[in-house]
Amino acid sequence: MALHSQLVRDPEYYIPDGNTVIQVENVLFKVHRYILSRDGSAFEGMFSLDNIPNSDSAETLIMPHSESIQTYPHSHSHLHHRHSSPEGASDKSPILLTGDTAADFRSLLWALYALPADVFAMPSTQPQLNRLIGIARIAHKYAFRTTESWALSVLTMCVCQAPDTPSGHDIHGDVEADTEAGRSIVSSTELLIQLTEVAVLCAHDELHEAVEPIWADLLFAGQTHDIVSAIGLADRYTAQLRPLLGLAYYLMMLKGKEEWLKSASGDDEGDPEKMKKPRLTRDQRIRLLSGYYNLSRACESLPSNPPKLTHHPSCYMPAQQAQQAIGLGGAGTAAAHAHARCGESWDTLWAGLVMNTASSNAMSNVKIQSVDLLRKMHMVNHVLENMVNGVDGMAGADGSGAANVASTFNMMGYGGAYAMAGNMNKHCLRMALKASEEKVNDVLYGLADCFVE
Repeated sequence: MALHSQLVRDPEYYIPDGNTVIQVENVLFKVHRYILSRDGSAFEGMFSLDNIPNSDSAETLIMPHSESIQTYPHSHSHLHHRHSSPEGASDKSPILLTGDTAADFRSLLWALYALPADVFAMPSTQPQLNRLIGIARIAHKYAFRTTESWALSVLTMCVCQAPDTPSGHDIHGDVEADTEAGRSIVSSTELLIQLTEVAVLCAHDELHEAVEPIWADLLFAGQTHDIVSAIGLADRYTAQLRPLLGLAYYLMMLKGKEEWLKSASGDDEGDPEKMKKPRLTRDQRIRLLSGYYNLSRACESLPSNPPKLTHHPSCYMPAQQAQQAIGLGGAGTAAAHAHARCGESWDTLWAGLVMNTASSNAMSNVKIQSVDLLRKMHMVNHVLENMVNGVDGMAGADGSGAANVASTFNMMGYGGAYAMAGNMNKHCLRMALKASEEKVNDVLYGLADCFVE
């Protein structure tokens, strides 16, 4: 039903026996005050006032968490007759909410009026997820704490119940099929952006942690438009999305300047208007150049910066005892030397693995870019894991297979490194692999530092 210029009554939440009329955008809602006053919301404070402003002067009700419930100077209002009745009493004088969408307010009313069976039904479609996102967003704004918490919890469950994605996939491998399986309920990049935004807005750690691996799988699939979307999102929330920012910029950097300089349309031909808008802003391209320089330096220093090795007790304790005890003689001295040799061997082993992987690409037919720090470390870990397994195999009762293992690493170009691994305590070698894997995670979460000063 059209009212006054372009105002319309909401078909579902213009309730005949409601006692408060609220305008959001060009839509009028008629609802019950007691419904909006529950849960300690901002509306409770407004409705508790004995005298809602009713004059020809400008009035503003400052609400907790919001400045969006306002009345305007009547001389400037498009509803010149609002002064005829208290705000919210009729269609002619609705309470005006600004900064909200009618869709979000309708979603909030659904949550406040819904039957328990509807509330506890698990969403399974994108429109249902969109409604929950709208509920969380507007419930946060108007301090419906219980409603906000419920919406965020359900969103987190929905995301976490998506089919499992592989936890240890090749960070540069073909993960597109796995990504699509894992993102079945998060069916679009735009929906993933909305989930991330509401997690940041509401400071909800669980939802934030749930969307992070989905972003990682999506970006490693390598679609440029998804990477550009992630860059735009992370730039808006730099402080809260630093891991996403670092990963998105890193993967865009690896695509090269040709991709950086393309237009928003993704090619160099087509609509002239689209050609005028670059895919990345000037500041974003500067960040990519800065990251390229910083990562070049990091790759150059990688061989001389091995992960810190925490020695296994079986290696460390004999050396400690040798220093403290008296009368151990040659056995104690040998133990101390073995411990020192283990640490030195790890430093040499790490440098050799990094240098050999960078120069020969022995484990892959795909050339590793000079600044591809993550792939270099991933390949080192792959070789190191094989060495750990090889050393464990040599530790059998008869040492069978030792020659074959050594021969295999010689053919791969890692013979010297494998010999160095043999100088380490076998438990320390496994600890070294763990430290190297942790270093990859540290680098991954610290990538943003390369692109943001």
